[in-house]
Amino acid sequence: MSVLSRITWAGTFASVAIAIGVTRAGTATGANPPDGPLALWRPDAHHPVGWAVLALFGLAVLALAFLRLYRLAEARSVDVSTVATIAAWWAAPMLLAPPVLSLDVWSYFAQGIMVGQGLDPYSYGPSLLGPGHILDPVSPVWRDTPAPYGPLMLATLHGVVTLSAGHISVAALLLRGLVLVAVVAVAVLVTRLAPPDERALALTLVAANPLVVVHLVGGAHLDALLGLMAAVTIYAVRRRWYLVAALAAACAFSVKLPGILLVGYLLAHLVRQPVPMRRRMAAVATIGIVVLGCSLLVPHGWGWLSAMDVPGRIRIYWAPASLVGSLLYLVTGGSVSFTDTLALARSVVAAAGAIAIAGLLWRAGAEPNWRKAGALVGAALLVLASSAPVMHAWYVVWGGVLLAACSGARARRWAVVLGAALCFSAVPDQLGGTLWSVLAVPLCLSLVVVDAVRTVFPALTPRWAPAPAPAAVVDTA
Repeated sequence: MSVLSRITWAGTFASVAIAIGVTRAGTATGANPPDGPLALWRPDAHHPVGWAVLALFGLAVLALAFLRLYRLAEARSVDVSTVATIAAWWAAPMLLAPPVLSLDVWSYFAQGIMVGQGLDPYSYGPSLLGPGHILDPVSPVWRDTPAPYGPLMLATLHGVVTLSAGHISVAALLLRGLVLVAVVAVAVLVTRLAPPDERALALTLVAANPLVVVHLVGGAHLDALLGLMAAVTIYAVRRRWYLVAALAAACAFSVKLPGILLVGYLLAHLVRQPVPMRRRMAAVATIGIVVLGCSLLVPHGWGWLSAMDVPGRIRIYWAPASLVGSLLYLVTGGSVSFTDTLALARSVVAAAGAIAIAGLLWRAGAEPNWRKAGALVGAALLVLASSAPVMHAWYVVWGGVLLAACSGARARRWAVVLGAALCFSAVPDQLGGTLWSVLAVPLCLSLVVVDAVRTVFPALTPRWAPAPAPAAVVDTA
Protein backbone atom coordinates (compact mmCIF):
# COMPACT_ATOMS: atom_id res chain seq x y z
CA MET A 1 0.00 0.00 0.00
CA SER A 2 1.39 3.42 -0.97
CA VAL A 3 2.04 6.24 1.47
CA LEU A 4 -0.92 8.21 0.10
CA SER A 5 -3.23 5.22 0.47
CA ARG A 6 -2.15 4.73 4.08
CA ILE A 7 -2.74 8.40 4.84
CA THR A 8 -6.14 8.35 3.15
CA TRP A 9 -7.37 5.26 4.97
CA ALA A 10 -5.88 6.28 8.31
CA GLY A 11 -7.67 9.64 8.18
CA THR A 12 -10.92 8.06 7.02
CA PHE A 13 -10.96 5.47 9.79
CA ALA A 14 -10.04 8.22 12.26
CA SER A 15 -13.06 10.26 11.14
CA VAL A 16 -15.26 7.18 11.48
CA ALA A 17 -13.92 6.65 15.01
CA ILE A 18 -14.60 10.29 15.91
CA ALA A 19 -18.13 10.24 14.48
CA ILE A 20 -19.08 6.96 16.16
CA GLY A 21 -17.24 7.69 19.42
CA VAL A 22 -18.77 11.12 19.90
CA THR A 23 -22.23 9.83 18.97
CA ARG A 24 -22.15 6.89 21.35
CA ALA A 25 -20.47 8.83 24.18
CA GLY A 26 -23.22 11.45 24.21
CA THR A 27 -23.01 14.58 26.30
CA ALA A 28 -22.69 15.18 30.02
CA THR A 29 -23.66 18.87 30.03
CA GLY A 30 -27.29 18.45 31.04
CA ALA A 31 -28.56 18.88 27.50
CA ASN A 32 -30.65 16.20 25.81
CA PRO A 33 -29.98 16.13 22.04
CA PRO A 34 -32.39 14.28 19.73
CA ASP A 35 -31.89 10.65 18.77
CA GLY A 36 -31.62 11.65 15.13
CA PRO A 37 -32.85 9.81 12.03
CA LEU A 38 -33.70 6.17 12.78
CA ALA A 39 -32.36 6.75 16.32
CA LEU A 40 -28.80 6.58 14.94
CA TRP A 41 -27.68 9.43 17.20
CA ARG A 42 -28.74 7.73 20.44
CA PRO A 43 -25.82 7.51 22.93
CA ASP A 44 -24.70 4.42 24.83
CA ALA A 45 -25.62 5.09 28.45
CA HIS A 46 -23.59 2.13 29.72
CA HIS A 47 -20.13 2.68 28.19
CA PRO A 48 -19.76 6.42 27.48
CA VAL A 49 -16.10 6.64 28.60
CA GLY A 50 -14.97 3.87 26.25
CA TRP A 51 -16.61 5.57 23.30
CA ALA A 52 -15.09 8.91 24.34
CA VAL A 53 -11.61 7.37 24.39
CA LEU A 54 -12.24 5.97 20.90
CA ALA A 55 -13.10 9.48 19.69
CA LEU A 56 -9.96 10.85 21.34
CA PHE A 57 -7.70 8.36 19.58
CA GLY A 58 -9.50 9.18 16.36
CA LEU A 59 -8.60 12.85 16.85
CA ALA A 60 -4.95 11.92 17.36
CA VAL A 61 -4.79 9.73 14.25
CA LEU A 62 -6.53 12.37 12.12
CA ALA A 63 -4.08 15.03 13.32
CA LEU A 64 -1.11 12.79 12.51
CA ALA A 65 -2.50 11.97 9.07
CA PHE A 66 -2.99 15.69 8.42
CA LEU A 67 0.59 16.52 9.41
CA ARG A 68 1.97 13.84 7.11
CA LEU A 69 -0.24 14.89 4.21
CA TYR A 70 1.00 18.44 4.71
CA ARG A 71 4.61 17.28 4.45
CA LEU A 72 3.84 15.49 1.20
CA ALA A 73 2.19 18.63 -0.15
CA GLU A 74 5.14 20.74 0.95
CA ALA A 75 7.45 18.35 -0.90
CA ARG A 76 5.24 18.81 -4.01
CA SER A 77 4.46 15.06 -3.95
CA VAL A 78 0.68 15.44 -4.27
CA ASP A 79 -1.51 17.46 -6.58
CA VAL A 80 -4.72 19.38 -6.00
CA SER A 81 -7.06 16.60 -7.13
CA THR A 82 -5.38 14.08 -4.80
CA VAL A 83 -5.69 16.40 -1.80
CA ALA A 84 -9.33 17.12 -2.66
CA THR A 85 -10.07 13.39 -2.86
CA ILE A 86 -8.39 12.69 0.48
CA ALA A 87 -10.23 15.59 2.14
CA ALA A 88 -13.54 14.26 0.79
CA TRP A 89 -12.87 10.81 2.25
CA TRP A 90 -12.00 12.32 5.62
CA ALA A 91 -15.10 14.51 5.74
CA ALA A 92 -17.55 11.86 4.53
CA PRO A 93 -18.04 10.09 7.91
CA MET A 94 -19.07 13.40 9.45
CA LEU A 95 -21.96 14.05 7.09
CA LEU A 96 -24.58 11.90 8.81
CA ALA A 97 -23.20 12.18 12.35
CA PRO A 98 -24.83 14.39 14.99
CA PRO A 99 -23.12 17.74 15.64
CA VAL A 100 -19.61 16.80 16.75
CA LEU A 101 -18.05 18.11 19.99
CA SER A 102 -20.40 21.08 20.20
CA LEU A 103 -24.03 21.84 21.04
CA ASP A 104 -24.11 25.15 19.16
CA VAL A 105 -26.30 23.76 16.37
CA TRP A 106 -29.16 23.29 18.80
CA SER A 107 -28.83 26.94 19.90
CA TYR A 108 -28.89 27.89 16.20
CA PHE A 109 -32.16 25.99 15.76
CA ALA A 110 -33.77 27.57 18.82
CA GLN A 111 -32.78 31.07 17.68
CA GLY A 112 -34.18 30.38 14.21
CA ILE A 113 -37.45 29.30 15.84
CA MET A 114 -37.52 32.52 17.87
CA VAL A 115 -37.14 34.64 14.73
CA GLY A 116 -39.97 32.70 13.09
CA GLN A 117 -42.25 33.37 16.06
CA GLY A 118 -41.46 37.08 16.08
CA LEU A 119 -39.50 36.88 19.34
CA ASP A 120 -36.42 39.03 19.81
CA PRO A 121 -33.37 36.73 20.14
CA TYR A 122 -31.23 39.76 21.04
CA SER A 123 -33.22 40.42 24.18
CA TYR A 124 -34.10 36.92 25.36
CA GLY A 125 -32.58 33.46 25.43
CA PRO A 126 -34.07 30.25 24.01
CA SER A 127 -35.64 29.49 27.41
CA LEU A 128 -38.40 31.90 26.37
CA LEU A 129 -39.66 29.08 24.13
CA GLY A 130 -40.45 26.99 27.19
CA PRO A 131 -39.54 23.37 27.96
CA GLY A 132 -39.73 20.83 25.19
CA HIS A 133 -37.79 19.22 22.36
CA ILE A 134 -36.50 22.59 21.10
CA LEU A 135 -34.95 23.70 24.38
CA ASP A 136 -33.81 20.28 25.63
CA PRO A 137 -30.74 19.98 23.34
CA VAL A 138 -29.54 23.54 24.03
CA SER A 139 -26.63 23.73 26.45
CA PRO A 140 -27.82 25.02 29.84
CA VAL A 141 -25.11 27.68 29.63
CA TRP A 142 -26.83 29.33 26.65
CA ARG A 143 -30.51 28.86 27.46
CA ASP A 144 -30.91 32.29 29.04
CA THR A 145 -28.44 34.28 26.92
CA PRO A 146 -29.28 36.42 23.87
CA ALA A 147 -27.81 35.63 20.46
CA PRO A 148 -24.41 37.21 19.68
CA TYR A 149 -24.81 36.66 15.93
CA GLY A 150 -25.57 39.18 13.22
CA PRO A 151 -29.02 39.61 11.63
CA LEU A 152 -28.01 37.90 8.39
CA MET A 153 -27.01 34.79 10.30
CA LEU A 154 -30.27 34.74 12.26
CA ALA A 155 -32.24 35.20 9.05
CA THR A 156 -30.30 32.26 7.59
CA LEU A 157 -31.14 30.15 10.64
CA HIS A 158 -34.82 31.04 10.24
CA GLY A 159 -34.62 29.94 6.61
CA VAL A 160 -33.08 26.61 7.61
CA VAL A 161 -35.82 26.06 10.22
CA THR A 162 -38.45 26.79 7.57
CA LEU A 163 -36.88 24.35 5.08
CA SER A 164 -36.69 21.66 7.75
CA ALA A 165 -40.41 22.08 8.54
CA GLY A 166 -39.43 22.39 12.20
CA HIS A 167 -37.71 18.98 12.39
CA ILE A 168 -34.69 19.56 14.56
CA SER A 169 -32.54 16.70 13.22
CA VAL A 170 -33.27 17.68 9.62
CA ALA A 171 -32.30 21.28 10.43
CA ALA A 172 -28.96 20.07 11.82
CA LEU A 173 -28.24 18.19 8.59
CA LEU A 174 -29.27 21.21 6.50
CA LEU A 175 -26.90 23.43 8.46
CA ARG A 176 -24.12 20.93 7.88
CA GLY A 177 -24.96 20.98 4.17
CA LEU A 178 -24.68 24.78 4.17
CA VAL A 179 -21.31 24.57 5.91
CA LEU A 180 -20.14 21.94 3.42
CA VAL A 181 -21.05 24.18 0.48
CA ALA A 182 -19.12 27.04 2.12
CA VAL A 183 -16.07 24.81 2.69
CA VAL A 184 -16.08 23.63 -0.94
CA ALA A 185 -16.36 27.24 -2.14
CA VAL A 186 -13.49 28.24 0.14
CA ALA A 187 -11.39 25.39 -1.23
CA VAL A 188 -11.99 26.54 -4.80
CA LEU A 189 -11.13 30.15 -4.01
CA VAL A 190 -8.00 29.20 -2.08
CA THR A 191 -6.67 27.24 -5.04
CA ARG A 192 -7.24 30.32 -7.18
CA LEU A 193 -5.54 32.67 -4.73
CA ALA A 194 -2.49 30.54 -3.96
CA PRO A 195 0.57 30.48 -6.26
CA PRO A 196 0.33 27.68 -8.86
CA ASP A 197 3.02 25.51 -7.27
CA GLU A 198 1.51 25.88 -3.79
CA ARG A 199 -2.13 25.12 -4.51
CA ALA A 200 -2.05 21.58 -3.15
CA LEU A 201 -0.35 22.89 -0.04
CA ALA A 202 -2.97 25.60 0.49
CA LEU A 203 -5.81 23.15 -0.14
CA THR A 204 -4.36 20.77 2.44
CA LEU A 205 -4.45 23.54 5.04
CA VAL A 206 -8.07 24.34 4.24
CA ALA A 207 -9.92 21.20 3.17
CA ALA A 208 -7.96 18.48 5.02
CA ASN A 209 -7.40 20.44 8.20
CA PRO A 210 -8.89 18.66 11.25
CA LEU A 211 -10.36 21.98 12.37
CA VAL A 212 -12.40 22.02 9.17
CA VAL A 213 -13.21 18.31 9.05
CA VAL A 214 -14.15 17.96 12.73
CA HIS A 215 -15.35 21.39 13.83
CA LEU A 216 -16.73 23.07 10.71
CA VAL A 217 -18.17 20.06 8.86
CA GLY A 218 -18.65 17.82 11.90
CA GLY A 219 -19.73 20.58 14.28
CA ALA A 220 -21.72 22.43 11.57
CA HIS A 221 -20.36 25.79 12.69
CA LEU A 222 -21.39 28.70 10.51
CA ASP A 223 -17.96 30.29 11.01
CA ALA A 224 -17.32 28.66 7.64
CA LEU A 225 -19.30 31.56 6.15
CA LEU A 226 -16.78 34.04 7.58
CA GLY A 227 -13.90 32.13 6.02
CA LEU A 228 -15.74 32.15 2.69
CA MET A 229 -16.45 35.88 2.83
CA ALA A 230 -12.78 36.56 3.70
CA ALA A 231 -11.64 34.63 0.63
CA VAL A 232 -14.24 36.36 -1.58
CA THR A 233 -13.17 39.78 -0.32
CA ILE A 234 -9.49 39.24 -1.15
CA TYR A 235 -10.28 37.58 -4.47
CA ALA A 236 -12.56 40.47 -5.46
CA VAL A 237 -9.95 43.09 -4.46
CA ARG A 238 -7.40 41.21 -6.55
CA ARG A 239 -9.75 41.49 -9.54
CA ARG A 240 -10.67 45.08 -8.63
CA TRP A 241 -14.30 44.06 -8.23
CA TYR A 242 -14.87 46.51 -5.42
CA LEU A 243 -18.65 46.18 -5.32
CA VAL A 244 -18.30 42.41 -4.89
CA ALA A 245 -15.70 42.94 -2.18
CA ALA A 246 -18.00 45.43 -0.42
CA LEU A 247 -20.91 43.00 -0.61
CA ALA A 248 -18.81 40.15 0.83
CA ALA A 249 -17.35 42.26 3.65
CA ALA A 250 -20.76 43.69 4.60
CA CYS A 251 -22.34 40.21 4.60
CA ALA A 252 -19.49 38.90 6.77
CA PHE A 253 -20.10 41.68 9.31
CA SER A 254 -23.84 40.93 9.23
CA VAL A 255 -23.11 37.28 10.00
CA LYS A 256 -20.67 37.72 12.87
CA LEU A 257 -18.69 40.58 14.42
CA PRO A 258 -15.22 39.51 13.13
CA GLY A 259 -16.46 40.39 9.65
CA ILE A 260 -15.92 44.04 10.56
CA LEU A 261 -12.21 43.45 9.98
CA LEU A 262 -12.96 42.76 6.32
CA VAL A 263 -14.88 46.02 6.16
CA GLY A 264 -11.94 47.79 7.80
CA TYR A 265 -9.45 46.32 5.34
CA LEU A 266 -11.56 47.26 2.33
CA LEU A 267 -11.99 50.83 3.56
CA ALA A 268 -8.23 51.10 4.21
CA HIS A 269 -7.55 49.76 0.71
CA LEU A 270 -9.93 52.26 -0.87
CA VAL A 271 -8.29 55.13 1.00
CA ARG A 272 -4.63 54.12 0.56
CA GLN A 273 -4.70 52.79 -3.00
CA PRO A 274 -5.25 54.75 -6.24
CA VAL A 275 -8.90 53.76 -6.63
CA PRO A 276 -11.13 56.15 -8.63
CA MET A 277 -13.37 58.22 -6.39
CA ARG A 278 -16.53 56.98 -8.10
CA ARG A 279 -15.63 53.36 -7.31
CA ARG A 280 -14.74 54.30 -3.72
CA MET A 281 -18.09 55.91 -3.14
CA ALA A 282 -19.97 53.02 -4.77
CA ALA A 283 -18.18 50.48 -2.54
CA VAL A 284 -18.84 52.49 0.62
CA ALA A 285 -22.50 52.92 -0.34
CA THR A 286 -22.79 49.17 -0.96
CA ILE A 287 -21.45 48.41 2.50
CA GLY A 288 -23.91 50.81 4.10
CA ILE A 289 -26.91 49.56 2.13
CA VAL A 290 -26.16 45.87 2.79
CA VAL A 291 -25.55 46.36 6.52
CA LEU A 292 -28.68 48.49 6.94
CA GLY A 293 -30.73 46.09 4.85
CA CYS A 294 -29.62 43.08 6.87
CA SER A 295 -30.56 44.85 10.09
CA LEU A 296 -34.18 44.81 8.90
CA LEU A 297 -34.27 41.02 8.53
CA VAL A 298 -34.92 40.30 12.22
CA PRO A 299 -36.57 42.09 15.14
CA HIS A 300 -34.32 44.66 16.83
CA GLY A 301 -31.71 44.17 14.11
CA TRP A 302 -28.96 46.16 15.85
CA GLY A 303 -29.50 44.45 19.19
CA TRP A 304 -26.74 41.90 18.56
CA LEU A 305 -24.08 44.56 19.15
CA SER A 306 -25.20 44.76 22.77
CA ALA A 307 -24.86 40.97 23.15
CA MET A 308 -21.15 40.86 22.38
CA ASP A 309 -20.35 39.93 25.98
CA VAL A 310 -22.26 36.64 25.69
CA PRO A 311 -19.32 34.41 24.58
CA GLY A 312 -17.24 35.77 27.46
CA ARG A 313 -19.65 34.32 30.02
CA ILE A 314 -17.80 31.03 29.81
CA ARG A 315 -14.14 30.35 30.54
CA ILE A 316 -11.88 28.64 28.02
CA TYR A 317 -8.84 27.94 30.17
CA TRP A 318 -6.38 27.49 27.29
CA ALA A 319 -7.37 30.79 25.62
CA PRO A 320 -4.58 33.43 25.71
CA ALA A 321 -6.60 35.79 27.91
CA SER A 322 -7.27 32.99 30.40
CA LEU A 323 -3.59 32.01 30.46
CA VAL A 324 -2.61 35.61 31.19
CA GLY A 325 -5.27 35.74 33.90
CA SER A 326 -3.90 32.56 35.50
CA LEU A 327 -0.39 34.01 35.42
CA LEU A 328 -1.56 37.24 37.08
CA TYR A 329 -3.37 35.20 39.70
CA LEU A 330 -0.18 33.31 40.51
CA VAL A 331 1.90 36.51 40.58
CA THR A 332 -0.50 38.13 43.04
CA GLY A 333 -0.36 35.02 45.22
CA GLY A 334 -4.13 34.72 45.22
CA SER A 335 -4.60 38.07 46.98
CA VAL A 336 -6.92 39.08 44.15
CA SER A 337 -9.75 36.79 43.12
CA PHE A 338 -9.34 34.85 39.90
CA THR A 339 -12.50 36.47 38.52
CA ASP A 340 -10.92 39.92 38.90
CA THR A 341 -7.56 38.89 37.45
CA LEU A 342 -9.32 37.22 34.53
CA ALA A 343 -11.33 40.39 33.82
CA LEU A 344 -8.14 42.46 33.91
CA ALA A 345 -6.31 40.00 31.68
CA ARG A 346 -9.14 39.99 29.15
CA SER A 347 -9.07 43.79 29.01
CA VAL A 348 -5.29 43.93 28.56
CA VAL A 349 -5.21 41.19 25.92
CA ALA A 350 -8.16 42.73 24.06
CA ALA A 351 -6.48 46.17 24.04
CA ALA A 352 -3.20 44.71 22.78
CA GLY A 353 -5.10 42.76 20.13
CA ALA A 354 -7.00 45.86 18.99
CA ILE A 355 -3.75 47.79 18.52
CA ALA A 356 -2.18 44.93 16.56
CA ILE A 357 -5.29 44.51 14.41
CA ALA A 358 -5.41 48.22 13.56
CA GLY A 359 -1.76 48.14 12.51
CA LEU A 360 -2.18 45.02 10.38
CA LEU A 361 -5.26 46.34 8.58
CA TRP A 362 -3.64 49.72 7.94
CA ARG A 363 -0.58 48.00 6.46
CA ALA A 364 -2.79 45.70 4.43
CA GLY A 365 -4.64 48.67 2.95
CA ALA A 366 -1.36 50.23 1.79
CA GLU A 367 0.05 46.96 0.42
CA PRO A 368 -0.05 46.94 -3.41
CA ASN A 369 0.68 43.20 -3.49
CA TRP A 370 -2.74 41.63 -2.95
CA ARG A 371 -1.23 38.36 -1.72
CA LYS A 372 0.74 40.12 1.03
CA ALA A 373 -2.37 42.11 1.88
CA GLY A 374 -4.35 38.87 2.20
CA ALA A 375 -1.75 37.44 4.57
CA LEU A 376 -1.94 40.58 6.73
CA VAL A 377 -5.75 40.41 6.87
CA GLY A 378 -5.53 36.73 7.76
CA ALA A 379 -3.10 37.57 10.54
CA ALA A 380 -5.49 40.27 11.82
CA LEU A 381 -8.36 37.77 11.95
CA LEU A 382 -6.13 35.30 13.80
CA VAL A 383 -5.15 38.00 16.30
CA LEU A 384 -8.84 38.76 16.85
CA ALA A 385 -9.56 35.08 17.49
CA SER A 386 -6.64 34.89 19.93
CA SER A 387 -7.31 38.11 21.83
CA ALA A 388 -11.05 37.58 22.32
CA PRO A 389 -12.31 36.79 25.84
CA VAL A 390 -12.84 33.21 24.71
CA MET A 391 -11.29 31.28 21.86
CA HIS A 392 -12.72 28.19 20.22
CA ALA A 393 -10.75 26.02 17.81
CA TRP A 394 -12.93 26.89 14.82
CA TYR A 395 -12.22 30.61 15.27
CA VAL A 396 -8.79 29.96 13.75
CA VAL A 397 -10.46 29.28 10.41
CA TRP A 398 -11.45 32.96 10.07
CA GLY A 399 -7.93 33.97 9.19
CA GLY A 400 -6.55 30.51 8.45
CA VAL A 401 -8.19 30.55 5.03
CA LEU A 402 -6.22 33.63 3.98
CA LEU A 403 -3.00 32.45 5.59
CA ALA A 404 -3.27 29.17 3.66
CA ALA A 405 -3.67 31.00 0.35
CA CYS A 406 -1.43 34.03 0.79
CA SER A 407 1.23 33.52 3.47
CA GLY A 408 4.77 32.17 3.23
CA ALA A 409 6.17 28.78 4.16
CA ARG A 410 7.01 29.59 7.78
CA ALA A 411 3.56 31.01 8.57
CA ARG A 412 1.93 27.99 6.93
CA ARG A 413 3.98 25.57 9.01
CA TRP A 414 2.94 27.22 12.24
CA ALA A 415 -0.67 27.32 11.01
CA VAL A 416 -0.64 23.58 10.34
CA VAL A 417 0.80 22.90 13.79
CA LEU A 418 -1.88 25.09 15.33
CA GLY A 419 -4.55 23.16 13.46
CA ALA A 420 -3.21 19.82 14.71
CA ALA A 421 -2.80 21.01 18.30
CA LEU A 422 -6.28 22.51 18.52
CA CYS A 423 -7.75 19.09 17.73
CA PHE A 424 -7.54 18.53 21.48
CA SER A 425 -9.16 21.82 22.48
CA ALA A 426 -12.54 20.07 22.45
CA VAL A 427 -12.89 16.48 23.59
CA PRO A 428 -15.91 14.43 24.68
CA ASP A 429 -17.37 15.50 28.03
CA GLN A 430 -16.60 12.14 29.64
CA LEU A 431 -12.83 12.64 29.42
CA GLY A 432 -12.63 14.29 32.81
CA GLY A 433 -11.36 12.18 35.66
CA THR A 434 -11.15 8.49 34.83
CA LEU A 435 -7.79 6.73 34.62
CA TRP A 436 -8.28 6.04 30.92
CA SER A 437 -8.83 9.68 30.07
CA VAL A 438 -6.05 10.94 32.34
CA LEU A 439 -3.59 8.68 30.50
CA ALA A 440 -5.08 8.92 27.02
CA VAL A 441 -5.17 12.70 26.60
CA PRO A 442 -1.43 13.32 27.32
CA LEU A 443 -0.47 10.28 25.23
CA CYS A 444 -2.39 11.43 22.17
CA LEU A 445 -1.23 15.00 22.57
CA SER A 446 2.43 13.97 22.88
CA LEU A 447 2.25 11.90 19.69
CA VAL A 448 0.88 14.86 17.76
CA VAL A 449 3.39 17.29 19.31
CA VAL A 450 6.35 15.13 18.23
CA ASP A 451 5.08 15.01 14.66
CA ALA A 452 4.26 18.73 14.73
CA VAL A 453 7.83 19.57 15.74
CA ARG A 454 9.03 17.68 12.68
CA THR A 455 6.67 19.75 10.55
CA VAL A 456 8.02 23.07 11.82
CA PHE A 457 11.63 21.86 11.60
CA PRO A 458 11.83 19.87 8.35
CA ALA A 459 15.43 18.82 9.06
CA LEU A 460 14.05 16.50 11.74
CA THR A 461 11.66 14.82 9.30
CA PRO A 462 12.65 11.28 8.19
CA ARG A 463 12.91 10.78 4.44
CA TRP A 464 9.85 8.63 3.97
CA ALA A 465 8.03 10.88 1.48
CA PRO A 466 8.19 9.89 -2.21
CA ALA A 467 9.99 12.18 -4.59
CA PRO A 468 7.73 14.66 -6.36
CA ALA A 469 6.92 13.94 -9.95
CA PRO A 470 8.04 16.71 -12.32
CA ALA A 471 5.13 18.58 -13.80
CA ALA A 472 4.58 21.85 -15.58
CA VAL A 473 2.10 24.05 -13.75
CA VAL A 474 0.44 26.96 -15.51
CA ASP A 475 -1.43 29.71 -13.67
CA THR A 476 -4.77 30.06 -15.41
CA ALA A 477 -6.19 32.45 -12.80
